[in-house]
Amino acid sequence: MPAEAFPMPLEMDVGAPPNCAICNAPPYPECPCESERLQIAVKQAEQRAMDEKLAQTRDWVIDHARQHILNQFERLTSTRKAAHAAYLNSLPNYSIYMQYSGHPPIHPMYIDNLQRQIAEAHAELKRGIDADWRASVLRYPEVLDYFYGLVELRLPSNRSPRVVEPPFAAAGYQDQGFMAHTMLGKEKKKKRRESMSTPIREEPMQTVMGRVRGTQGPPAAPTPPIGGGYQRPPGMYYG
Repeated sequence: MPAEAFPMPLEMDVGAPPNCAICNAPPYPECPCESERLQIAVKQAEQRAMDEKLAQTRDWVIDHARQHILNQFERLTSTRKAAHAAYLNSLPNYSIYMQYSGHPPIHPMYIDNLQRQIAEAHAELKRGIDADWRASVLRYPEVLDYFYGLVELRLPSNRSPRVVEPPFAAAGYQDQGFMAHTMLGKEKKKKRRESMSTPIREEPMQTVMGRVRGTQGPPAAPTPPIGGGYQRPPGMYYG
């Protein structure tokens, strides 16, 4: 039988790109499956790696911000209350009025006038406290920005041994290498002991989020606005 009856096998292009890993579609035209699945995988990996850290960071920031807001409010109101007490003590007949629990042995005209002044002073104090609280709460964005600015996110150097040769690379990209990273938590103490005896030189970490503030303290206490009173904020602001 002539050789032409047996067609020569087609040679495979060794440089041809692989088919889609998701749907096995040919590489051309480009299939969107891998890109879409990669985005999903990245989002899931971020959630596994970052959700707990972000929650801890958020709690830390809120705790410190709330405490400083309350400290600022306390400083403002303490000054206001001291001025209020000094004003009451300066009113005529106030000391004897308090000594007799509101029923001093003086003319009713003086009692009525004093009670009116006391009521006006209490109303002014309430308006001032409301203004102090509103001024303090309105500083939350600035105070939150300050404490979030103290948080640093660092990446290891590209020359770090943990980046250059992760477990799956050290294992030749075999299955056992990919499974090794899931066991890091269980062997953390063991590796820490081994690292003490055979230290590995690590390159400095690179800060990608956060800024240095030095010795700068928290934002200054707010100046209360001038105006009428405001409604009391929700109870959640009280800690």
